[in-house]
Amino acid sequence: MPIAWANLGPPSYGGQVTAEPIGIEDIEITRETLTIDLRPIAQKDLAQVEAVYHLQNEGDEKQLDLLFALGTLGTENFQVWLNDQVITSQPAPNAPLPQNWDAPEYTPGIDNQPLDYLRHSTQVTPMALSVTIPPRKQNLKVRYAAQTATHLLGKPTIYHQFAYVLAPAKAWSAFGGLDVTIYLPPKWQVATTPEFTRKRDVLTGQFTELPGDAIALTIQAPVGWAYYPVKYGSQVLLGLVWLGGLGLGWRLGHTKGKQLTSPKPARLQAWPWSLGFGLVWGMTLLGTGWLAIYSPNWMLPAGQISRYGYGQGFALLGVMGLSLLSVVLGFIVVWVAANRSQPFKKAS
Repeated sequence: MPIAWANLGPPSYGGQVTAEPIGIEDIEITRETLTIDLRPIAQKDLAQVEAVYHLQNEGDEKQLDLLFALGTLGTENFQVWLNDQVITSQPAPNAPLPQNWDAPEYTPGIDNQPLDYLRHSTQVTPMALSVTIPPRKQNLKVRYAAQTATHLLGKPTIYHQFAYVLAPAKAWSAFGGLDVTIYLPPKWQVATTPEFTRKRDVLTGQFTELPGDAIALTIQAPVGWAYYPVKYGSQVLLGLVWLGGLGLGWRLGHTKGKQLTSPKPARLQAWPWSLGFGLVWGMTLLGTGWLAIYSPNWMLPAGQISRYGYGQGFALLGVMGLSLLSVVLGFIVVWVAANRSQPFKKAS
């Protein structure tokens, strides 16, 4: 029978810094369109980020040397276009990292309790590129995959965290506003900073100025309607099996005791089926207890179950102890009931 001992290491892991680029100078950003697709998280895949910068170059063409925060993931998913032209980029592991790339220390909690963010994350590796911006209106588009952080303290499903750092935009020559669209997995819960408008599973926000240093999100898979009925129903069933076993054992012993015809004392004749009842009762409790511990997880989305801590392991040990105790108790109950049903029978 498997026992799921959870790791009591750090409660969170993974994640990467995603941020506005460094190096946009002397060019007006008339508008930014930011799209964050978190739907792949439901299949344990990476989030998808796309940022489109609507540029207005009022002077001659300018060359921009840009740095994008990417984390430590592979760079094959990082793509940049100026209008329809692909712009090449490369990792810059030795580039100095600006302080305004610092991710927020926390993301908002689903239950209003903030969660620490990227406390155990790895170093940021920037992507560097050079692009020549012609005069007048241009569109610079960036698309890449990003790893969300996983926080194991969510119950009964884990938390996922994501933040997009906006602070570098404060250093741009001009910023005309931000349009944000965030796609969520179906019916997932979410807490955000700043606040967004939610319609079904899409968050939207339009801002005339930067809404803060970062967009921070915490999302969690839904529990579903069957989880709590199964959880509490299986616990009630475990209690009924234990209490019912006491009554059934007493009745069985009383009935069997009256049926004894051998001249041997009841205490000698009753022990085989007293022991048999105790074993059956103990095994039934073990199976019912196992269901009470693990069956609620079957009602949760695959890959989203929170197992942080030793709670389930200790619960299973408790059920095993109760089962062993019930073997002994079942034997005693049946044996005593059988003997009490024949108070005057004696050996010949």
